[in-house]
Amino acid sequence: MLLGNVLLALAWAALQGEFSLRTLVTGHVLGYLILLAMVRGGVLNRSPYIGRVHLVIGLAGYFFWELLKANLRLAVDVATPRYNMKPGIIALPLDARRDAEILLLSMLINTTPGSVALDVSPDRKTLYVHVMYMDTPDAARDEIKQGFERRVLGVLG
Repeated sequence: MLLGNVLLALAWAALQGEFSLRTLVTGHVLGYLILLAMVRGGVLNRSPYIGRVHLVIGLAGYFFWELLKANLRLAVDVATPRYNMKPGIIALPLDARRDAEILLLSMLINTTPGSVALDVSPDRKTLYVHVMYMDTPDAARDEIKQGFERRVLGVLG
């Protein structure tokens, strides 16, 4: 399905007579919608690609929402005289086992202001994370596990 979507994107760019990022992205989105309609119409068999695109979009949307919230929280904390930070280090038990899953989870944690993935245990079952705004260790763990880790496992699992 991915190959079909790429070919539809290239066909769209060729029909437009312009091979730019804008036409390729537009062609990719239109190609995906065509493939989705064909799967729903029974013309094509169901493919994991169709479902994963929704999961990737969900992960990206969640990441940008968390990025916005974290930046606003940090900006307010810097701009006000009160010190609201409650830093701490948590040991996060991992459901992610593969390198790609752990890497993506760590990258998302590191990119979000206010948290840094510090280390992975030698048995790869625990990720150590520094959190700047921690109400309780359990709440910080749950936020990462139910937020980023669940979505990463959905996309890569």
